[in-house]
Amino acid sequence: MQNKILNNFFFNFFNILIVILILILGNKKYTLALDPLIDKNILTNCSNPNNCVLETWKVSNANDSFSELIEILRNTPRVDIVSINEDYLHAISTSRVMKYVDDIEIEKSQENTTLKVKSKSRNGFYDLGVNKRRIDTLHFRLIDIYK
Repeated sequence: MQNKILNNFFFNFFNILIVILILILGNKKYTLALDPLIDKNILTNCSNPNNCVLETWKVSNANDSFSELIEILRNTPRVDIVSINEDYLHAISTSRVMKYVDDIEIEKSQENTTLKVKSKSRNGFYDLGVNKRRIDTLHFRLIDIYK
């Protein structure tokens, strides 16, 4: 009798858990960083602002700023540049302790006046502000070069 009650409880519990997960994953407002990275020289908007940051920076010369950002990323620990085109960069940053992987994308505008910079976690729902700090640090280091 007691075993049957326990089995019934666990069966109901897991059914409810599965329904909750389906509702969360089915909701387009919240994702668990499962949407793919589009590597076609187009930065997509962040589907989840809790683990992704996309900013547009106005710069005086996008070519020089893009080149400087490449050098900054090459000299940043635990950052590997995956691909570089004439107007697009894709890099991967790995966290020190837990080895979480984040994607960094930078796109240079055709008008040569703006850079789009995106940092997105591949795993998880919330990044504890890591991507925002990464983008802010890149921006600060870029501004510091031109002072």
